[in-house]
Amino acid sequence: MATTVRAAAPVPLPIETCWENLRDLSRARDYVPGLSDCVISTVAKEGLGASRVVTHKQFGDMDETVIAWDEGKGMTVRLHKGDGPARPFKEGAFGYEFRPAGEYCEIHTSLTYELPGGPLGRLIDWLVLRRVFSRNVQNVAVCLAENYRTGEPVPESEIPRLRANLL
Repeated sequence: MATTVRAAAPVPLPIETCWENLRDLSRARDYVPGLSDCVISTVAKEGLGASRVVTHKQFGDMDETVIAWDEGKGMTVRLHKGDGPARPFKEGAFGYEFRPAGEYCEIHTSLTYELPGGPLGRLIDWLVLRRVFSRNVQNVAVCLAENYRTGEPVPESEIPRLRANLL
């Protein structure tokens, strides 16, 4: 049984500007807390099948491959390691979606995942991991909004202040 955690934050920019930023898959390290590196690993730099390798301080190297591409609106990436799932997931996918909000937009982020271990995995998720993953999804939303607003990488020390912007 899959779990989905979601978050949203306002972005004081037009949706078209935000989409141009998001389609550059190499920028993830500027707005995903904990990433130290991001390298495009396919010939395709955007769209379905484009893939990047990210280095995360908690989870190590992970592949992210675009499995859904909604031109001008958003994308979903599968979280994996080679042909198998990325730790700690049995399956995982992260979604980015821009929604209009007046002359500006909102970023909606989501993580849909399943943990291994059957009932024990679901219990650990319910007791601990769901809150951890929810916080990460929230942090990505507010950091992406801030990065797009300023054009600068977001220091982790700014996250507590930025969390006030969650919708």
